[in-house]
Amino acid sequence: MKKFFTSILSATIATISLTAVAAVENGTVYSLSQGNKAVFIANASPNGGTAAVIWTQTDVPAQRWVAEVQSDGTVAFRNLYSGLYLGYGGTKENAAMTQSTFSRMRGLWNVKESESAPGKYQLIPTMAKTLCAGVPAETDGTKLALANPETSTSNMLFELVADPDAPSSFNEDVRDAIIDGFVGQYYHKASTGHVLGGGGWWGDAEMFETILDAFITTGDIRYKEMFDELYIDFTRRNGTDWSGNQYNDDITWMVLATARAYRYFGNTTYKTVATDNYKRMYNRALQKYGTLIWKQDQDNKLGTNSCINCPATIAACYIAEINDDPTWYDKAVKLYAAQRSILYNPDNGEVFDSGFWTTTGGTDVTNRWVSTYNQGTMLGAAVALYLHTGDEAYLTDAHKIYARSKGLANSNGIVSVCQTINGDLCGFKGILMRYMRTYAQALGLDEPFEWVAKNAWHAYQNRTSGGVIWSAWLTKTDESLKRYEGEDLKDITNDAFGSSTAVSAAANAFINRKAVKKASDVIEASWFDDLKYTWLDKEATDGVTPNTAPSALTGATICFRGVDFGTGSSNSVTLRLKANSGRSYARVYADAVDDAHLLGRNSGFVVKSSWNDVPVSWGDDKTLTGVHDIYVEFVGTGLQMHNMKFNVEDSGIADATADSKAVSFSTNASNLVVNATEGGHLLVVNPAGQTVAELNISEGMTSVPLYAGFFICSFTNGKIRTTDKVLIK
Repeated sequence: MKKFFTSILSATIATISLTAVAAVENGTVYSLSQGNKAVFIANASPNGGTAAVIWTQTDVPAQRWVAEVQSDGTVAFRNLYSGLYLGYGGTKENAAMTQSTFSRMRGLWNVKESESAPGKYQLIPTMAKTLCAGVPAETDGTKLALANPETSTSNMLFELVADPDAPSSFNEDVRDAIIDGFVGQYYHKASTGHVLGGGGWWGDAEMFETILDAFITTGDIRYKEMFDELYIDFTRRNGTDWSGNQYNDDITWMVLATARAYRYFGNTTYKTVATDNYKRMYNRALQKYGTLIWKQDQDNKLGTNSCINCPATIAACYIAEINDDPTWYDKAVKLYAAQRSILYNPDNGEVFDSGFWTTTGGTDVTNRWVSTYNQGTMLGAAVALYLHTGDEAYLTDAHKIYARSKGLANSNGIVSVCQTINGDLCGFKGILMRYMRTYAQALGLDEPFEWVAKNAWHAYQNRTSGGVIWSAWLTKTDESLKRYEGEDLKDITNDAFGSSTAVSAAANAFINRKAVKKASDVIEASWFDDLKYTWLDKEATDGVTPNTAPSALTGATICFRGVDFGTGSSNSVTLRLKANSGRSYARVYADAVDDAHLLGRNSGFVVKSSWNDVPVSWGDDKTLTGVHDIYVEFVGTGLQMHNMKFNVEDSGIADATADSKAVSFSTNASNLVVNATEGGHLLVVNPAGQTVAELNISEGMTSVPLYAGFFICSFTNGKIRTTDKVLIK
């Protein structure tokens, strides 16, 4: 909670000590405020030399300053977002105020309380003590400059408002604030159902997918409810047979949304409408050479575009999955190959926009434009086909497309293309964010998540006081939601598409995931990576972490990717479950939900209406080691899960000879403890196989530094060589 800081603090706190000066607490985060406005770094730029401006209060870190009190009582103000300091470019009147690296010459201030306006303060530069910080006008974006208190008409008085709750990094609260700002502005009741902004077609479909992104990364049922409402209004406007739309990509975008909705919610209406419309679209759009036509009435019938081929490849994989029909995977493979042969550069991962086939099968690329949405959808297509086929060629493409896509950002890592709030371009970035997530999840990578979160964090800095963020993330969203582009005044008051891109980044950063899940730990339901036919309860009913809601359909599944069993082994797990139905039980799978990957099920049925620990075992013939994706399937309805814990036995280095234990290992707070029956040689290597230590071990107990992280060890002496490797924890 913010508070006005007006009292003198204890003498134990570092303060400045000028006459009539209020204490400034070292390390406290402040808003430097003038009424409903506060000092902000222009466009939230992290670059040195950026102007300090006044802007309507939006409660973001780029509008917050950490006070660093010096030993002489002067204060440096460090911007909470950029990490740079409030300074001044000269010591004359009207010298510009900017942010820069710390400078004792141009970045220290005396803070003096006004005698005529108690509780308000002048910021006096230490190198120009006859001047102070001033704001020449009240208009958002007005640059601060040094002013003369005797002659200037600038506003030179600030309130220092402590804000201890200001976030210093992207987190769950920031994510929710981004989504809530968007929903509050654009999600409205329609004559039937609800609508986002003014409604549309492909923009609607992409925004609907963003709502699904929010669902699948939070498990919050409110996003399911929103999607259902949006679909009702969409079909009121567009019906359920979309073949009247000449744009095949429009149809495909909505197929993606409805197919995903079926995968998550199990509503067969979504399955039917996705399947029927995709089949009609595919059959009419398929060209002689394997790609699809973008628009049915286009002049060149041999022209093709990435914006139809790539999403249609992903959609074919979805249709194959939700209908259990592998023939659609075959079509996806052929479509991807055709797209790759004409509109992809395998050398650098560039996805071109459009081209055409000649009548003899030759190709010509007419538009080599590299866009966020084409990069994103071909990345998604490559990942989907890699997961289905295991073919490393798709993985190679995915890595290159990802690397090239990051090149669409500026030197600070923020997407710098499509800095418009108008037209189709404004919605492209959100598509890239979505498929960055699928790429990161499929391969267990953290860096793409971090990059998406970095973009969401920056976009958040440029929001309005109402929480709206337009698609031009590199500029501050005007409170009016209007700006000129050229001579045209654009207004996004009821135009939601561009603003959905920041929501996509916020949701697809997927900060609720737990990247490393040790099988020996209690794995909470809230650490899920994927959901099918289930979601999280709004309120936790078994402790502080959420559990799944009662399963509404049999076959509901929760997935945990990257569960690490180390070099230990496991043949059982304990699930914490309850049920409101008398004939439900759970199955546990490793890596895929099919008979070949079934580990086991709990015996009998889960019939207790209170939480209970339910064992599932599967015998030594399916012992798990290494890293696996774990799926828990709920058979029957009304079943809930709170957590699970595997029984993991460490392999150790045991019984190196047939009749005696030659060496054993344990750990204490900082050391590996080796207990050997004879002296020997200990080899320590890291998981990559690189030797990090070779140590001579005496008979008995010897303590060895753990170094850092986890290491694999072996032990030899004149008689014994251990061939097992153990991960030291």
